[in-house]
Amino acid sequence: MERSERRTFVMEKRIPQAILLPRTEDSFPWGAADRQLVPTYLEKYGYEEEEYLYSGEADVYTLKDGQAQVKLSNAPYTNRFIIRKPKDPKKFSGNVVVELLNSTNSWDVSPMWCLLWQKMLHEGDIYVGVTVRAICTKTLKQYDTKRYEKLSWKNPNPNSGPVNHDILLWQHCLEDCEDGLLWDMLTQLGNLFKSGQGTQIAGKEVEKIYAISCSQSSMQLSTYINVFHETDRVSPVEVPYDGYLTYSGCRMVALNQEESPADVTDEIQKTRNCPVPVLRCVTQWDFKDFTGHINLRRADSDAEGDRFRLYELAGQAHNSFSGAFYRPGYAEIDQIQKTTGLPHTDITALPLEAFMRQALTNLDLWVREGIPAPHAQGLIEVDENHIEVLDENNNCKGGFRFPQLDVPVATYCSGTKKNDQDSCCVYFSEEKLKKLYPTRRDYIDKIFKAIDVLEEQRFFSVEDADQMKLDILKLPVPCRDHSSKFEE
Repeated sequence: MERSERRTFVMEKRIPQAILLPRTEDSFPWGAADRQLVPTYLEKYGYEEEEYLYSGEADVYTLKDGQAQVKLSNAPYTNRFIIRKPKDPKKFSGNVVVELLNSTNSWDVSPMWCLLWQKMLHEGDIYVGVTVRAICTKTLKQYDTKRYEKLSWKNPNPNSGPVNHDILLWQHCLEDCEDGLLWDMLTQLGNLFKSGQGTQIAGKEVEKIYAISCSQSSMQLSTYINVFHETDRVSPVEVPYDGYLTYSGCRMVALNQEESPADVTDEIQKTRNCPVPVLRCVTQWDFKDFTGHINLRRADSDAEGDRFRLYELAGQAHNSFSGAFYRPGYAEIDQIQKTTGLPHTDITALPLEAFMRQALTNLDLWVREGIPAPHAQGLIEVDENHIEVLDENNNCKGGFRFPQLDVPVATYCSGTKKNDQDSCCVYFSEEKLKKLYPTRRDYIDKIFKAIDVLEEQRFFSVEDADQMKLDILKLPVPCRDHSSKFEE
């Protein structure tokens, strides 16, 4: 058998039915772009937003002998997705980008949309955000009972056992629901967009579908890839996705609510031999524990049946907080009796958005034109205890190096007294900056060169690299050489 061939059971491709949920004067989609903390008015970009319910039948799987086997069959479900697409179908790029919405707070948020929306709207991509845990449907019904009353992740097992406490955030599992319905929901959503029904929703035929994810959702997507989309592993489904981009998470989750996830040392935990490209980005905080693990590291590959890249982002925290700008707004969170607000802690000083935008471009180039994604300089350096090795500026060594790591004006790390996952940036004193960069030109020449190198290597677009330089010029490095007329 050729490496790129899929080993699947013979089964009918399931295509769910999608029904539009209209927006009215008093009923809005959860997470509507114009109702975020920082609103995005899609019509100004020639885009429109819709929300759909989609319904079908899903199997619940168990992991046995390293393969997914059907535990329960044909469970009816109704899930939802939100879609942002060009008003003019002629401007549609052909790419549908499906985000597994993050459910950590028990309601849907879209961190990957936050990182990528400018690129997708500029390119004419269609964005789809899909709910991935039953707990979020409970919140949706609390937000707007009538709008979301048909949502259902009902547990098909009439004699279900207790929720397994080894599951990530097991407290979010609902005993009358089954999070294990997700895997077929994801497959069928992709099937939908590659069907005639999907063509009608998109406005013209869909060419490629990419799945993207962040944090807990990346753990779910990694599980989906490892179990259902590896060439050497028999799969019960034919997977419709053409490529994957994951951020900040790679450890697998359980296939259903009653079972533990595979042990982190199990070979199934390591992604390999996926027949479509996989770009995995992990942060300095989570490359070795919690959402990831040091055992899950692997080498890059250009092999046709195993196209893979691993980017360990030195200095980058799990929570960049730029993603908080585009979370559901005050009215939505008030409706579910929670609180929200723009972050008060450090926003990442590293150009994460530029890196992720180019990563999506590189994924598309690899899929469509066979141009491999660039290799990072290496992995983050660790000691015998798997702790990051720090340089003289307390920045970690190795990994993908943002320009600011090699031409630093601060220590960039993950961890505050409040939360070890949060972004933290500790700027150098003026005295230290003067030692590192005796003149302003010293600093500008070095940081511009570092930006140029990464742009030439295709880690940044030309446009983002040029914008970065303009932003750099606004920094008073090595020192502020003037005083305000209001200062004594």
